[in-house]
Amino acid sequence: MARAVQHLATRAIAARGLAHPVTRALLAAAALAAAGAWEAGHRVADLHPSPSREGTDQEDHRAEGL
Repeated sequence: MARAVQHLATRAIAARGLAHPVTRALLAAAALAAAGAWEAGHRVADLHPSPSREGTDQEDHRAEGL
């Protein structure tokens, strides 16, 4: 859900600009959805690993449960 709203907000920024009321509402919804996902235990690194964690380093962390 958070990711879907984030994509909608990104499209709204491109189409309408950052100051448009629809864009601002979608950004607020994306922030709320992301906060809810975080509280539910879904971490950003699960979907968007940092470049330093890509490859074998990331696989090692997953195997260790980190």
